[in-house]
Amino acid sequence: MKLIFLFLFLIISSCGVESKNLLTLGSLFQDHMVLQQDTLVSIWGAAFAGDEVKLKTSWGQMITTKADDSGKWHLKVKTPKADHKSHKLTVVSNKNVIEIVDILMGEVWLASGQSNMEMPLKGFPSESPVEGAEEEIPSANFPKIRMFTVGRKIAFSPQKQASGKWKVCSPKTVRDFSAVGYYFARKLHQELGTPVGILHSSWNGSPSETWAKPDYIENVEGTDIYGSPFNETKKKLAISSDPGSPFNQWINSLEKVAHKHIISADNFNWLNYDKEKIKDQNYNDSGWKKMNLKSILKVFGINYFNGSGWIKQSFEFNGEEDEEHSFVLGKLKVQLFTIFINGEMVLRKEAWGKSPESFIIPKNTLKKGQNSIAIRILDWWGATGVLEDDKRGIYQYENKVVGFSDEWDFKITSFLMGEYFYLLKKGIEEIVFPIGMKETIYSPSTLYNGMITPLIPFTLKGFLWYQGETNRGNAEQYKKLFPAVIDSWRDDWDNQKAPFYYVQLAPVGTGNNPLQDSLHAAFRETQRLALKKQNLGMAITTDVGHRKLVHAPNKKPVGERLALWALAKNYGFVDLVYSGPLYKSVHYDNGKAIVSFNHTGSGLYSADKSLKYFELAGEDGKYHTANAIIKEGKVIVWSKKIKNPKSVRYG
Repeated sequence: MKLIFLFLFLIISSCGVESKNLLTLGSLFQDHMVLQQDTLVSIWGAAFAGDEVKLKTSWGQMITTKADDSGKWHLKVKTPKADHKSHKLTVVSNKNVIEIVDILMGEVWLASGQSNMEMPLKGFPSESPVEGAEEEIPSANFPKIRMFTVGRKIAFSPQKQASGKWKVCSPKTVRDFSAVGYYFARKLHQELGTPVGILHSSWNGSPSETWAKPDYIENVEGTDIYGSPFNETKKKLAISSDPGSPFNQWINSLEKVAHKHIISADNFNWLNYDKEKIKDQNYNDSGWKKMNLKSILKVFGINYFNGSGWIKQSFEFNGEEDEEHSFVLGKLKVQLFTIFINGEMVLRKEAWGKSPESFIIPKNTLKKGQNSIAIRILDWWGATGVLEDDKRGIYQYENKVVGFSDEWDFKITSFLMGEYFYLLKKGIEEIVFPIGMKETIYSPSTLYNGMITPLIPFTLKGFLWYQGETNRGNAEQYKKLFPAVIDSWRDDWDNQKAPFYYVQLAPVGTGNNPLQDSLHAAFRETQRLALKKQNLGMAITTDVGHRKLVHAPNKKPVGERLALWALAKNYGFVDLVYSGPLYKSVHYDNGKAIVSFNHTGSGLYSADKSLKYFELAGEDGKYHTANAIIKEGKVIVWSKKIKNPKSVRYG
């Protein structure tokens, strides 16, 4: 893209105007972009208020408009059918020129979601590579497939610009393409013979509510992951986006520490104003509150609070200082904590993962007489803390030599908001209300504001969605959250019938029965029910999951199955089998469940004669493992334990 300024520098300087504000385009309008073919496409940008803006294209379009009072301008331009030519677009205003080259006409889709959509063809560094990537990457010479990966951005208000570049597909660039997005695009490109552009906007771990606009999220009952009601989304966003709000003025006055320097950091870092003094045996904790463990748990469970706190108490030790002793942790509801005894760090567990049941206390740490223990607790979300447990204590061999009182001295020392712990002097009481939105991917509408609104209203064909792992624990709530995303985007692109194709949550689990995960089974049912909305399609993935990996490496069939929906529903491939089997109905006969399916193509098939993971329940609603076979295009399910079945389920 060429930006040519014909103003003289002295003239610009004398007017007090920065050249970068003279003429701009939306961030998606760059060299190598793909425009939706054979339609009116939106092109927009900014110029001086009232200035004339002229647009000229290599395919014969010439349009003139004027920037409004705020400097914004917007045009609709007719595009030709895909002609495989490299096109050019020129915008002129006030003697400033922007030229965009190597534009292709083709099919444009927005692909979004969490990690399974984000997973690049080269795979994630800490996991198995995408299956077949070693062969796919060297042969990925598809210059008419282009992808724009939207840069990560959390925002409290709608953003105008997105970071990112259009990348032409090649063995060099495809490594970083979304694997699902790439395989979808490749299938379309090969079947249609047209260029394909993918707008890829995803973030691993993100819940569905962060991708929807506030208007729709506020209609959903319930709370976000932090316990904040969805119907307060607009209010919280407004507080956080206003630098002058009392909450922002207060929190910006505090000392802060980035959580990356605390959690999984190489070294221990302090999160309290008195720093290391807090670990000293003679530390003056007279200003702390004396509370039992249940009460402390309730404080950490307050829905608006996350952060850090300390619990501290003294104890008597009458054993030998130079002998080995162990510490039994007992029941915990915390993953991130550090323990000091007499000012010495004896255990630091500030990385995610399972906590040890016990650990060895270094010799000569314990002293005869009075000793002190101080535990720093990091509260990431939810109710966090140490649970009551008589087994907790210090042991010599199998003998418990020190137990702890249920009453501890307690103090909150920091408040977690977004990427930072903010240090508190007086504890939780000094937090200023009303509290704003947390600057995280888990907060409602924050990724919608940062990574979707800059794309609106770039003309496209439809949407692709691979998300759900973060929401799978509440399938009932997802019945409202998922439609909120769909309706948000269709509303923004002014197309209530825009195709929206999504991926079924792939089965994952441990042992020999990955489909026993009831959370996944309930969630997949919620996804199936969503098909009642108009122009939705679901790529079936029960056969391509992984027993241990949430990020199943077999991404090719996922992308291609999404493409089958598009080919059948949007591109005229009428005889295509575009979906895997979907439940249709069930009836019961002679102690057996007879299950019928839609989208069976040439018939149901399984490599195994007997099917796994089906279960039956009788009048009592208790499910038991059942036998199942395919017979005459249906699945027959029975169990010796259930004489009169009333319900059947899979997974």
